[in-house]
Amino acid sequence: MSSQYSTPIGLVFVFNLIIGPGSLTLPAVVRETGWLLSGLVIALMAFISYITFSFIIETITITNSITQLRKLQMMKSVTRVLKSLPQVSSVNYDRISNASTDSYNSENESPIFDNPVLPTSSSLMDFPPESVELLSLDNRIELGEMVTVLLPPFAKVFFFFSISGYLFGDLSIYYKAIGQSLVDFTCDYKSNNNSANKSNLCWEDSSYTKHEIYLSYLLLYIIIIGPFTFFNAQKTKYLQVVSFFIRIIAFITMIGLASIRLLSPTQKHGHTPTANFIAMPQLIGATVYAFMCHHSIPSVISPIKNKNKILLKVAAIFLLVFTLLMCLCMTGVFAFPKVNELYTINFTPTQDTGSFYRLIDLILILFPVLTISISFPVIAITLRNNLQVLFLPSDAHWAWKRIFIPLFSLITPVLLAAFVSRLEVLVSIVAVYAGTGIQYATPALLVMAARAEIPQQVAAIKNDYCSPFKSKYWPICILIWTVICVVVLTISLISKELN
Repeated sequence: MSSQYSTPIGLVFVFNLIIGPGSLTLPAVVRETGWLLSGLVIALMAFISYITFSFIIETITITNSITQLRKLQMMKSVTRVLKSLPQVSSVNYDRISNASTDSYNSENESPIFDNPVLPTSSSLMDFPPESVELLSLDNRIELGEMVTVLLPPFAKVFFFFSISGYLFGDLSIYYKAIGQSLVDFTCDYKSNNNSANKSNLCWEDSSYTKHEIYLSYLLLYIIIIGPFTFFNAQKTKYLQVVSFFIRIIAFITMIGLASIRLLSPTQKHGHTPTANFIAMPQLIGATVYAFMCHHSIPSVISPIKNKNKILLKVAAIFLLVFTLLMCLCMTGVFAFPKVNELYTINFTPTQDTGSFYRLIDLILILFPVLTISISFPVIAITLRNNLQVLFLPSDAHWAWKRIFIPLFSLITPVLLAAFVSRLEVLVSIVAVYAGTGIQYATPALLVMAARAEIPQQVAAIKNDYCSPFKSKYWPICILIWTVICVVVLTISLISKELN
């Protein structure tokens, strides 16, 4: 493995993947859905998301055993051919064995066996696989490779459409969150009372509306960040650690400020019902998006040095995220009489805000910009790469790969962000048709296929990374839940358009 990091760093990656801009849309939908119903639904969705997370971990190990055994079979076939040739009958098979194994010790491959030296003589023909190493998470196997190995060809098309659709929507939401945050950061406090009104002037003595400034910020962001889409960029672990602390501090600050407001008898407080089932589809859509991290699991988990009890440690991260989200939502819906679709906007300072709290509020407004900008280039590059795989042949002209596809990856999401007025609607659309495919359907189908295709050589060996949800009914239940989510959310979106 060319780059590894400790378990805490890996868990920081997982935390940052979950805590994104989607979490900032939850307080608004919780206020509409009701505190009790929202708490139960968010807990259920977090639990289901963890189940599918564990499915992907198990599938990685089984897919690894399948691919490594195929490589071993190829080595055996080469040995048979060499032994059958008279002119190479005296070949030293020990050297062949050692050379073959050394090839797995390169930078891009992990060794199949614990012992780097295979048995002596021509025993490649009868060499047994080492099950502990075959059932491993050390080799990075991306979702696309798992789909290719385990599922039929049409599933690959479905997967790439799902992940490209999700990344496309993700970038649109990123644009939307960044544009709104910068508008509320720079516009006069007087004009921030109704940030949803596009005709409001950004500054009292100017002719520029908020929407015009919003579009200007989107264009400026493309100019500054957009060039990264044309190159290869990676998130470093140091940036992830910085981003982790920014997110934790921001969440604790928002929870603290909302709690102070809630305890103040002079401030107006909010109210939310116990349960409102009519608004539940919107909450489901927002929660699917909030707990999305599955597309990057292989990239995040594989470099971890010590993967002992990794699923238990990830469960602790999910519990931490759930606790933070519930504290954020419950303090917000009861502290503010109105909860904005992007929760940080609630902390926009006014003329009556003191200097200290004004500084804190301004930092909170910039919170989405700071955290999103760290991961934005990587998301854009991932979308670009998936579009190339999906639509371009291998011999496509360089201009398509280096100019047109990157431009398409940048411009189309920003157009959607510019013309979709309500952020929670955009979140719901992404969650319905792309998020459920990546977070629910793909892991369930993969683990079902992996358990059916597990090689006989390792089937009886204990898999330390096996999902705790071993029953065959768990993936079926996830698929049923996927259909329910898609049907309910689609009906909800159609009804809103017709009303």
